[in-house]
Amino acid sequence: MASLNKQQKRAKRAKAKAKQIRMVGRKPAALDDDLDHLAEPIPDYTLAMFSKMRDAEVISNSEMLSVLLTNLAFIIIDHPELLDMENADNEDMAATHLAADMLIDYRMWADGMDRETAQAWLMTPQFIDDFGQALDSYRQTLEAQDGKSE
Repeated sequence: MASLNKQQKRAKRAKAKAKQIRMVGRKPAALDDDLDHLAEPIPDYTLAMFSKMRDAEVISNSEMLSVLLTNLAFIIIDHPELLDMENADNEDMAATHLAADMLIDYRMWADGMDRETAQAWLMTPQFIDDFGQALDSYRQTLEAQDGKSE
């Protein structure tokens, strides 16, 4: 386990990185193109993903998470600078941290939650279980696609 000092440095860097993509204090956007009330612009790729996630969440939490994982993979390819490799042991861990940040920001955007409430939502046993299942399903889909390409 990392020292307390190193953990604090990681947390500080992660917070700074998240701030680059965060939507602090934003209210849910009623219409995707009515964003004049926001202090910071939402990147188009994030807004598009959040809109898809909101539509999928109507079906199920698992479907919303599937949309997140699929879209996040393409976002990472297009914007690799979003991965905070300094605060992660490997790329998978950095992607997991980014997914968690995106989920918190999504909840803040979609429901107007504050950051603490959104973080608490991520820690619920039901959400953790849903995320694990969605991640397993996503990995199986990737493995199946790799098998077909060989």
